[in-house]
Amino acid sequence: MTLKPQRSLVSLAVTALLGSAWSWPAGAFDATKWEDFKTTNVCKYCDLTDAPMGGRDMRGADFQNANLSGAVLSKANLGERPMEKRTLVTNFEDANLRRADFTGANLHLANFTNAYLREANLSGVDLSDAVLTKANLKGAVLTGANLKGAKLDDAKLDDAKFCKTVMPDGSVNDSGC
Repeated sequence: MTLKPQRSLVSLAVTALLGSAWSWPAGAFDATKWEDFKTTNVCKYCDLTDAPMGGRDMRGADFQNANLSGAVLSKANLGERPMEKRTLVTNFEDANLRRADFTGANLHLANFTNAYLREANLSGVDLSDAVLTKANLKGAVLTGANLKGAKLDDAKLDDAKFCKTVMPDGSVNDSGC
């Protein structure tokens, strides 16, 4: 019987430490698009699946039709979207967006299925026709947000702040003013 060599715990620890020195795990997203994004602030149609972008200042970033599913964007600043009238169909499915700042962003038709938006700032955001199914919006700020036509099935909205918020049915929720 032949035994395959096992990696030692020290070897695994060194690999983990060296691997964490790089900002992106290999193969999880399109690194070329990421490099372009860093210089242009534009990432149209790019794949940033599972990318760890937490805490980054990405104000004015253009993620039109980008795939950010599973991306970690906690505490990222994604406010000040460019070209507000253009449709942004970004996929944030399963993304960690805890405390992310989307102030004033145009996220019409965006997919936030099962996204973690706890304590996110969604003030003045256009989320019309967005999919927020099973999204965790506990403590999120939705002041002045437009949720008309949004899908909120099984979304967690405990402690979310509503003030001048247009709800999916077109009514205005001022319960947190």
